[in-house]
Amino acid sequence: MKKTTHILFTIYLFLVIWIILFKLSVSIDQLPHFRSFNLIPFYYPNKTGYQIREVLDNLIIFIPFGLYLKTLNINSERTVFLGFLLSLSLELSQYIFCLGASDITDLITNTTGAFIGVVLYFLLKKIFKEKTNKIILVLASIVTILFVSLIFIILVNN
Repeated sequence: MKKTTHILFTIYLFLVIWIILFKLSVSIDQLPHFRSFNLIPFYYPNKTGYQIREVLDNLIIFIPFGLYLKTLNINSERTVFLGFLLSLSLELSQYIFCLGASDITDLITNTTGAFIGVVLYFLLKKIFKEKTNKIILVLASIVTILFVSLIFIILVNN
């Protein structure tokens, strides 16, 4: 079961990198070529209104991170810290490689998403007890197959 978790987690990490750094692009020409750095949390200078969708997207994309690491028996504090480090690495990479906006809000919401994954794991553990990891793996497998299929469709159509 651990081997399956490692495989699914690796696929998940590739998807996160593709989504955050490469913006679902299939060509280098499609990548943004600008850099900005925002250190004011939840501040969107060029957009009107509160950007709830972006915040929710960042939360949702890191929830599996917390679930996977808890399934691999990584302690909760370390899981959240590793979520923070992954998010920080991605935000700094965006800035260094001129791949878009680096934003403190993304760092906060991504880390919060990893934390929510940890909390969700414990809630699932209370409900499903010893079957929790198996249930998470089945759901993760289904979602991974759907995402890989979607990527295949995107690549075929481009």
